[in-house]
Amino acid sequence: MQKFKQFFKKMRRPGSGFLAVLLSLSFVSSCMSGCSAKKAESTVSAETNKKIKKDEDSGTKGVVRKKKPKKEIAAGVINVDFKPDFNSSGKVYTPLNIEAKSQEYTINPDLSNIANLNQFGNLSQKQKELIAKNGFAVAPTNSEQLFYIYEDNTYKKIPGFVTSDSVLQLYHILFDYSLRNVETEYFYNDLAALNNNITGELIRAYSEVQNEKVKENIGVMIGYFSVCNLCLGQEIPQGCPENIAEIAREELSRIEAASAPQASLLLKSGIDYSLFKPRGHYTRSEQLQKFFRAMSWYGIASMPFYKDNKKEKGRDEDSAQRAIIATMALCKLDNTQGVDLWENIYSTTSFFVGESDDINPYEVSLAVKEAYGGMPSYDEIPERMDEFYDEVDKMRSSEIGMDSGEESAPKMCFMGQRYLPDSFIFQKLSDTGERLIPSGVDIFAAFGSERADELLDEIYLKGKSVPKYKKVLEGLKKRFKSYDIAQETHNAYTTWLYTLKSLTVPFSKGYPLFMQNKAWEDKSLATALGSWAEMRHDTILYGKQSSVECGGDEPPEVIGYVEPNPEFFNRLLWLTSYTKDNLESRGILSEAMKYKYENVEEMLTFMKNCAVKELNGEDLSYEETQTILTYGGSLEYISSSIAEADNWHLVENDTDKNMAVIADVHSVSYGSGYEYLEAAVGHAAEMYVAVPYKGKVYLTRGAVFDYFEFTSQERMTDEQWQAKLKASAPQRPPFVDSFMEQIIGGEVPTPASPFSSGC
Repeated sequence: MQKFKQFFKKMRRPGSGFLAVLLSLSFVSSCMSGCSAKKAESTVSAETNKKIKKDEDSGTKGVVRKKKPKKEIAAGVINVDFKPDFNSSGKVYTPLNIEAKSQEYTINPDLSNIANLNQFGNLSQKQKELIAKNGFAVAPTNSEQLFYIYEDNTYKKIPGFVTSDSVLQLYHILFDYSLRNVETEYFYNDLAALNNNITGELIRAYSEVQNEKVKENIGVMIGYFSVCNLCLGQEIPQGCPENIAEIAREELSRIEAASAPQASLLLKSGIDYSLFKPRGHYTRSEQLQKFFRAMSWYGIASMPFYKDNKKEKGRDEDSAQRAIIATMALCKLDNTQGVDLWENIYSTTSFFVGESDDINPYEVSLAVKEAYGGMPSYDEIPERMDEFYDEVDKMRSSEIGMDSGEESAPKMCFMGQRYLPDSFIFQKLSDTGERLIPSGVDIFAAFGSERADELLDEIYLKGKSVPKYKKVLEGLKKRFKSYDIAQETHNAYTTWLYTLKSLTVPFSKGYPLFMQNKAWEDKSLATALGSWAEMRHDTILYGKQSSVECGGDEPPEVIGYVEPNPEFFNRLLWLTSYTKDNLESRGILSEAMKYKYENVEEMLTFMKNCAVKELNGEDLSYEETQTILTYGGSLEYISSSIAEADNWHLVENDTDKNMAVIADVHSVSYGSGYEYLEAAVGHAAEMYVAVPYKGKVYLTRGAVFDYFEFTSQERMTDEQWQAKLKASAPQRPPFVDSFMEQIIGGEVPTPASPFSSGC
């Protein structure tokens, strides 16, 4: 049990045959089954659990208190067995070790040595110049999915180039649909049941408790859980005090209006109500909108243990009592009615996204046990507040939030928003006051990307004096450089980031010509940022946001090439297996969905093996190039099956059909208003790459992300972004000029009716 006492207190965040299989698949509904979480020991290293040392060691010490004589209480047994444990696969990632020795080649300035140049008669002069200089060029299109470009390749017999972007897009679809299926099939009902059970316990306690102050705080907590009831479309439970019910309804009106930040009528602490605006995939149905608001309430509405979340301003004992009351009500219920439901939701979402940045009920239950010797009665709560605060002072503080630049104090959220390494980076950098609105480029600079660091100096920080920012950035680089693989693969979110890091390393001699230049590093950074934007989109509910105030002619000889980065494919393959195994261990992965994961695994294995062959200087076989020829149809088939549609044109929601998604990732308060940093993926861009094959040079075509980053006066939904993109796209990041002609050329045909590549 001791290790579980330390778990939250110290834990810091830092965890050629696929086509044939696809042809034989008969997918059924991907409904999940069972939501009982199977537990196993966490594999997180001790290093992950280290607290961050403050730069100046200026943390406020606890106030010396004169304690009252201890009153004996008849404490019962408190349930501290709901251990939030999420990493149950026990798998450990092993990096590849491959010596790159791909075929050497050159490109004539006039492209005259490209054997199949006549297949690309629509290339602009700028694109030709970029291909001659860098070995590749990128141009935006109006195509709404990457696989449309590959399907067009198949139709026109154009040699295909399999990009990292295309498989990252597939994982995004797999991840997003897995999460929303779990949310709608299980978490929605579990949350409603948990909420009803707790309000029932609190209403019973309200009628029996004698201490007036405790009674008042129980009433507030009835209101707290009643707000969740209202968010889910339920009625306020009978027995809720009328004055509290009225306040709960007013809280709901603020939530539904997504109003400006202000003090909560119920809890008195500040709440940014704009965060309740459903975004990400939560706009797709009324049920998902309700779930978003309810979980956001539990993630945002906090119970601080000190006034204004600062120790030096003294205790907030009313708020502390409310945290104890909520925890006691949870623990007093039968496990199946209380802690099991809470743990299933919390642990599974912790696997997807990470642990709460704030204290959770499990940690409070441990403090109650130590302070009271077990479960006190509600009337006895005031008797051991000194002892309880002794335990509070041992608790961790949140690391992300408006006040994180100052010493903060612990606070509890019932289902707190999660620590994200990228949000932490934004928070630390913006806290300097020298860079209030950072860029996604800052994140990968902190992760150790040399090119991202160069771009910051060359573009984003040019001519600016930012000594504090640079000092903090160097500290962040050291922090993340020290992480071992267990920390890098701590959960699905951190493993996704770890996968993206493999794209942001420089590639030297031994790799193909098109990879040995700054332009490729810029393109790879854009790929990583595009996938990061999708990740933030998929996890927007849970992640804590930083803030600071086929037919025709014979095909050509070359018909396929894979981006030769086997380490990337290996990491993404591991991430896919890791996600599948953890969902399966919890009993929330159907056989149909498991089959889809396995086919993505097989596809990634195929691509990794092709990349290894290319780096070894070997030509791909005829069978392998034939598989790549039909890659677009395979992508569409798998993507459609994940979305439970026979083909992409039959996907139920029109917004989901478009790959353009957006996420607000950082916010700034200027006193007179708010500004939000938006990270977004636009429509597909096409990439032309010159590659070696059998002693010749051929031009291939692939599909990549079109990444955008801009500020907005409101938090944008996917629907709003797609409309904006269609009307007038914002300016792209300046570093894309090294590889992209930003004028849209010939549009890649998107079939008006379902297109078949013969797959």
